[in-house]
Amino acid sequence: PAMESARMSLAVPDDREFLGRLITTLATQSDPPISVAESRQTVLTFEARTGEIMLRSRVIQALEVAVGPDWQRLVRPLG
Repeated sequence: PAMESARMSLAVPDDREFLGRLITTLATQSDPPISVAESRQTVLTFEARTGEIMLRSRVIQALEVAVGPDWQRLVRPLG
C-alpha cells in the first residue's frame, strides 16, 4: 500500500531571509519532496510521503542548516 503523508507544523519568525534559507535547504534534500505551506500567522506546515520520524529529522536538519544549532530558540512546535 502507498505510504500516507506525515505532517508537522512549526511557529516561526516572520523573517523572509530565514524562510528562504529553510525552503531552499528543504528543496535540496532527497526524495520524497517536502511541501511547505505558510499561513498568515507564520506557521509552516511541512508534509511528505514518508514516516513522521523521517519528516521531523529532515526538517530539523534543514533548520540546522538555515539557522544553526540554536534553531530551537526561533521555532515552536505546534500540535
